[in-house]
Amino acid sequence: MRSSRTLFFFLLIAAFFHLQHFASIGLSEMVSLGVRVEQMGPFGGDVRSLLLDSRNRDIIFLGTSNGRIFKSTDGGDTWAPLNPGIGPYRYVIDTLVQHPKEKDRVYAGAWDLHSDGGGLFESKDAGRNWKRIPLPEPNSAVRGLAICRDHPERILAGTLSGPYVSDDGGSSWRKVGGSELQKTESVAIDPIDYRILYVGTWRLSYKSTDFGKTWVRLERGMPLDSDVFSIAVNSKNPEIVYSSACSGVYRTRNRAQSWTRLKLLPDRFTVRAHIVEIDPAESNIVYSGTTEGLFASRNEGQSWSRLTAENVTVNAIQIDPGNNRRIWIGTEYQGVLFSENGGRSWKELNNGFIHKQVSWIAPDSTPAGSLVAGIQSGRGGLYHFNGRDRSWAVSQIAPGMRIFSFLVLPGNRGTLAGTAEGIYWRQESGKGWTKLAGPIARRTIYSLNMDPSNPVIYAGTDQGIYRSALDSLKFRMPPGSRLSPKTWCIAASKENPEFVYAGSSLGLLRSYDRGTTWTVVSAWGLPHRTTIESLAISPVDKDLLFAGTAVGLYESRNGGIHWRRIEDDRMAGAVGSVMFLDDSGKRLLSAAKSAGGLFYSKDGGLNWVMIPLSKSEVVVYCLAKDPERIGRVYAGTQSDGIYSLDFP
Repeated sequence: MRSSRTLFFFLLIAAFFHLQHFASIGLSEMVSLGVRVEQMGPFGGDVRSLLLDSRNRDIIFLGTSNGRIFKSTDGGDTWAPLNPGIGPYRYVIDTLVQHPKEKDRVYAGAWDLHSDGGGLFESKDAGRNWKRIPLPEPNSAVRGLAICRDHPERILAGTLSGPYVSDDGGSSWRKVGGSELQKTESVAIDPIDYRILYVGTWRLSYKSTDFGKTWVRLERGMPLDSDVFSIAVNSKNPEIVYSSACSGVYRTRNRAQSWTRLKLLPDRFTVRAHIVEIDPAESNIVYSGTTEGLFASRNEGQSWSRLTAENVTVNAIQIDPGNNRRIWIGTEYQGVLFSENGGRSWKELNNGFIHKQVSWIAPDSTPAGSLVAGIQSGRGGLYHFNGRDRSWAVSQIAPGMRIFSFLVLPGNRGTLAGTAEGIYWRQESGKGWTKLAGPIARRTIYSLNMDPSNPVIYAGTDQGIYRSALDSLKFRMPPGSRLSPKTWCIAASKENPEFVYAGSSLGLLRSYDRGTTWTVVSAWGLPHRTTIESLAISPVDKDLLFAGTAVGLYESRNGGIHWRRIEDDRMAGAVGSVMFLDDSGKRLLSAAKSAGGLFYSKDGGLNWVMIPLSKSEVVVYCLAKDPERIGRVYAGTQSDGIYSLDFP
């Protein structure tokens, strides 16, 4: 099924694959708080759908996997999100369709990433406002939509509960195909005869010649287990139909009475083909977007050539009908790629489009205002922001390696990266990474932290807490240690650095001797063995702690012995990060990981106000303070990249 096409998986890449230049977007001034918010990047990400306005080819719509729709009015040079959009951030927008006659009317089909729900949405003002179109099952997961070119009152919608048809422009709908026709993934309407409908499912495709009253399964020439992702009918000769599936690309010359599998690669037929698109100006030219790049044929599929790198996954294709050498493709990791020479060369068009998940941020003072961020979406990797020229560059320690934690060492000693395969060290002047030897090499490193006043480094792992002197970088479990739980986070007191706390699979741990010995704190009021994702110790009171957990934000005023839950429903779910903003001990920030939002308190946690990062819902995963700029905080999000916040 298309929903499994690597939304949650990483592909391999080489280190330092590209450089992206920063442009400030999403800038706002919050007068009441005096906080300046700016969305920094990194640009690009997962593009699920594209729509080129047939009236004005400079206008393009872009659908994402977080419920956002972006719009460009300059051919993709710049993008801006449509607010408020269609709603929930968990929606995947695989379908964008323009009404063939009413050009300001745009449709968006969405499915829920976490359920079988979704919906069909309509805008009558070119994306400024959206409303849900009520289907017989109103929350149906919509995977495809087709509108008859000459009779736009005839519409076909494909959902996971089956296909629906409308003969009155979407005012009313009826389900067709019965109980046998389910899991619809793609749809098409014959451009000459609207009675002929095509539906692709998770198991072959179907055809109707009477506008949905009866159906025939199209199984000649196509493997039975083929998930049919897209169907394209030749507008000049509708006898010719193309189909893309998990098993490859297919063509028929007899309106799908039988299929012929096309060979895109020289050594095999099988390729996971997300989409097939017929050139609107020259119908003999066909494009197919796959998990192995974009392919083109200039002879109706008889022979093919690859137009992009092999590691480009293509989800969407749009071709300018007035100049078919102009091609836009939506990719899974690199955002929008554009060619103005028929695919011979490509450039990224992602300025303003951000769709990346940030799991951690490590500010770096060289040069000032720089940072390193861990990106978990797409291919992952390390994203470096240069504070001098405000540019982004990406690298990896090794292809496909996940990085859970990161630490910039003081005194130009380099950086440490915690991975599922131990700790890697890169010297300040070096370019390569060295894996640290010893027992730590076999551990998964969830957290890295420095003693605020002593050259000691703590590493929270899948089997306990390791320590190392800064100069030696030799991590060991303390002698005689009897505890070896998974440790998610570590925090040392700034006022009394011998006091160290850790969130672990055993609950809250505490050390009175800089991590030499650890004990499990009884922690009354804290749910038993709940995941503690973040800990913050007051800079003026070692016994005042806040814990961001999987079930909310908690406070302790006696060194973690007793806890009370912060009774704010906006932070009822997982809280991924909590921190004290400065040394006053009064100002705090808390990031709601489940419900979304960033919350600020200026009275030690008694009252909280929400800081709106965007006009749409934003889920914040992590927070980090800039060590060189007092009052500056960076917020990493689920899919909106990184925001900087400057507090007065």
